Amino acid sequence: MRLSGLVLDLVDTPEVQRLRRIKQLGLANLVFPGANHTRFEHVLGTAHLAERLGGELGLSQEELDLLVAAAVLHDVGHAPYSHTLEYLMTDHLDQGHMELTGDVLRGEASTCTPEEIEVLEDLGAPRIVDVLSDHEIDPDEVARLLLGENEKPYLGQIIHSDIDIDQMDYLLRDSHFTGVALGRIDIDRLMRTLKISEDQLVIESKGVEAVEGLLTARALMYSSVYFHHTTRIAELMVTNAVNHALSEDTPITKQNFYRMSDEELSERLYEIPGYPREMIMRIRYRQLFKTAYLEERQKLEADEKENILKTYGEWHLIQEKQEEIAEKAGVSEGKVILDVPIVDILISEPRIEKVEIPVKTEKGLSKLSDISTLAPALRERQAPRYLIRVATPAEHVKAVKKVLPEALE
Repeated sequence: MRLSGLVLDLVDTPEVQRLRRIKQLGLANLVFPGANHTRFEHVLGTAHLAERLGGELGLSQEELDLLVAAAVLHDVGHAPYSHTLEYLMTDHLDQGHMELTGDVLRGEASTCTPEEIEVLEDLGAPRIVDVLSDHEIDPDEVARLLLGENEKPYLGQIIHSDIDIDQMDYLLRDSHFTGVALGRIDIDRLMRTLKISEDQLVIESKGVEAVEGLLTARALMYSSVYFHHTTRIAELMVTNAVNHALSEDTPITKQNFYRMSDEELSERLYEIPGYPREMIMRIRYRQLFKTAYLEERQKLEADEKENILKTYGEWHLIQEKQEEIAEKAGVSEGKVILDVPIVDILISEPRIEKVEIPVKTEKGLSKLSDISTLAPALRERQAPRYLIRVATPAEHVKAVKKVLPEALE
């Protein structure tokens, strides 16, 4: 990839440079040792695909600039370890990484601290809002595109929809670095058969098999990589450690935890004696909690999903249930973690349950499920492979397992 013009100017902004220090897959390298790639690489790849697809679709230069800017900037709001702390962001900041990204683009927030901003200004580091303005791009319009509020639906759909360039890049990239071949997709075919019709991003009928391949790859990568149980346990150990630090007088605060890099957060947690330091030591040396209870995945109806969100949809609800289980088992606070991964899908990654994209046929636009028998099957399959997991240190597994039937009623 050759970087120049708008992309190069945006890459030089502090918020984008910070992404060099945020791992794309959080703590997945505990399972897949090669998974050390970063969000920085991913946004470059997404921008490259934006330019490529924009050319295939014949977008105007104004549309292409807007799309490329959104591709470079779409992940600047991520907290350390990518999606790991999303729960805490929504609980403590009342916004997830996408909403924070919108604020950063408008110049209303930053993922740099005030002290860093002061130094960076002295060094002449460019600000996102100024770079966009210099290229005659409205920062608010880029934010609206990323939040799905653009007046041209297809522009937002190119970045974030059932089939988008964000997913195309991360599936190929994550497959490569984890060594899991399940994420391979036919990106050339997708690029050639995606079209714009009635202001929507659609696929030509001859590209249906390529879309089926992407949907299959996505489903398999979620169950085998993104929601691997060991990774999930480690991520929740970090989440609990950060939550503990936020509840006390520590260097980790509501004003700075989401601005840190992976290593910065790890070091700050290590500096806090007691529970936070223990969790980081366990993760650094892979002494993770063990499974005490597992409820296998099951097909969920709409009302069951609604009930799960009501029961576990906010961090404080998860925390309360963890504390209840620990108390019943006679285990100290923080030594029981509860994982309900379907909540992450329903709240922060609804695309995994979307398997529709309009298909352009001789008779007009049809739904993918009307043409493909695979799409509805993938929607039924969903991810991950389990509904609820409870984990605890190995020495407490027996005690925790004993109280779970009553605690999870």
